[in-house]
Amino acid sequence: MKIIRFSALAVAAAATLALRPAPRQDTLYSFQTPTGNIGCMAVNDGGWSLRCDIGQKDWNGGSAGRDCDLDQGDALGLRTGGRTYWVCHGDTVLRQGAVLGYGSTWRAGPFTCTSARTGVTCRNRAAHGFTLSRASYRIF
Repeated sequence: MKIIRFSALAVAAAATLALRPAPRQDTLYSFQTPTGNIGCMAVNDGGWSLRCDIGQKDWNGGSAGRDCDLDQGDALGLRTGGRTYWVCHGDTVLRQGAVLGYGSTWRAGPFTCTSARTGVTCRNRAAHGFTLSRASYRIF
């Protein structure tokens, strides 16, 4: 029989590693409309946020701010309790996630989005949100 001896330092190091919390993993949820023209993604990275992008549109979007050197005017964002804002971005969330059929509602964290032939309406628990469609947008 072989006896294995551990030093006090090795035991203390192992105990410290065992008690350390696992690294936080961001949780992503996404969907797209049946046409693929609107896509939305919610992320929980310690605080919830939602972003919806639109590909083809017949309107000009708002500004994400003067210091935005990237794309803007085609993506709206929302946080848990705040108002809708224009997103400054260099990527897209279009054509990601499962297709959300017309008449269906998607839920992720504090957000609900409903898909209709006339567009997508998303809101947070504070009743702030937006409607996006090819024809128009509305922020409420």
